[in-house]
Amino acid sequence: MNFLILRLSSLGDIVLTQPVTKLLRERYPAARIDYLTKPAYREAVAAFGTIDNIYLHADEKKATFSDLRKVHYDILIDLQTKINTWIIKRKLHSKRILTCNKQHWRRWLLTKKVIRKSNQTMVNLYLHALRDLGINFHDIEPKIKPDEEQRKSVRRLLQQKNLDTGNRIISIFPGSLHPTKQYPPDRIAAFINSIPDDWNCSFLLLGSSAERALTLEIVELTDHRAVDMCGDLKLGQMIAMIAETDVVISGDTGPMHVAAALGKPQIAIFGATHPCLGFSPRNDKAVILSAELDCQPCSLHGSRKCPRGHFRCMLTLKPEQLRDKLKEQLNRYF
Repeated sequence: MNFLILRLSSLGDIVLTQPVTKLLRERYPAARIDYLTKPAYREAVAAFGTIDNIYLHADEKKATFSDLRKVHYDILIDLQTKINTWIIKRKLHSKRILTCNKQHWRRWLLTKKVIRKSNQTMVNLYLHALRDLGINFHDIEPKIKPDEEQRKSVRRLLQQKNLDTGNRIISIFPGSLHPTKQYPPDRIAAFINSIPDDWNCSFLLLGSSAERALTLEIVELTDHRAVDMCGDLKLGQMIAMIAETDVVISGDTGPMHVAAALGKPQIAIFGATHPCLGFSPRNDKAVILSAELDCQPCSLHGSRKCPRGHFRCMLTLKPEQLRDKLKEQLNRYF
């Protein structure tokens, strides 16, 4: 039996598909289970520990499709369900296709306040694609494992940055593709400045190179109390760095789901989006910081600016509240 899973992007969504691969491997231990994704996310899929071959989708390269056609997949599992995966399915001519109903319209209605009941978790919606195979499931937490060589690499980086001092490493991801999911950098700086020295915390700023302006601002506002490694790590290193971290602080972003899949104590800050959309971290060590306003959520994935012009979902969250959440996590796990 040959399976091909289609999920091209993005980081958080890809991590949330890991339970699908886990259940397939348990049900069909001798099967070939392959995964097609974009090159940027290869190392995230490799961290699943359940995939035989990872194929890369880059501008629909003919070589990739030629290789895929040679396999003669019995079942394609489309967990993206967009036009690009529809094209892929048409090209591969598989015997059987399973798809995921992401309930986009229901989640959209939540943003419009037409309905109020929380959506199913995205993990469950992905797992629904396996129903026709007779696979029973429940709300499984995604689990990934970093590459050991990458862990050794980031440990050396921590030594170079003098972060191997015995302090608790608090990794902060201040950025997001959409500004309405970003906790303001001056608030993050105020939070860092409020942490007493006797809490024994070291702060590490992480993210993509596109978010470097945010981290540079935080570094300046904290008088260099935070170490900036934003844009310095490739994805595999970033996964390994989170594994070496004691507490992760982020918005509703891909790194939030990576931290959850690694089982790290974490604080997830929600602004324009909300856990009711089904994207809360699947991790019993996670705590949520949300203003719980009537206007939340205002969008499915965040937006460029607050549609009401006040951005209260983030601005009403005080640095002291974030500090209290960190104290809660430190007291609970260390």
